[in-house]
Amino acid sequence: MKFQAASLFLGICLVLAVASTPAHARSVTAFGSFHAQSATVLTDDPYTCITEDNGAAVNNCTYNVNLYFDLPIDTTTGTQTITVQGYWNGPGSFTSFNCDSYAYTGKSSDGIVGTQITFSETLKSLSTKVTPSSGDFISVICWDVPPGEGVATLKWNQ
Repeated sequence: MKFQAASLFLGICLVLAVASTPAHARSVTAFGSFHAQSATVLTDDPYTCITEDNGAAVNNCTYNVNLYFDLPIDTTTGTQTITVQGYWNGPGSFTSFNCDSYAYTGKSSDGIVGTQITFSETLKSLSTKVTPSSGDFISVICWDVPPGEGVATLKWNQ
């Protein structure tokens, strides 16, 4: 009887410990997760001139590029907050660019657009939010990232 009571007590403690485990944040270096984004066929290959600097994805092309970041999530319950860290070593004179968060099914171009953030200076850290539906994926697209600028890291909640 003592063994069963002790086992029951340990089992209840384990269930309570698992149930009270907080949600964890995730992070990724920008270079480790980026893709060049284009709704049309590209005339140039940005993969030949987007480079890495200590994990940052840096546009070293002679033209603006769109950077797409796919972010895995374990649950689609509630609003996802994504913090995007801009590149720290730009060309000197800064040209602003925007990033948008998205939630989508992966089956079509339909999706939910989250909030937009605008990078207007080097080494800025900004947050965007999106609320996915059940089964959705989330991503961030940074539009028209100018030469010499980029994204360092992305962090999001789970």
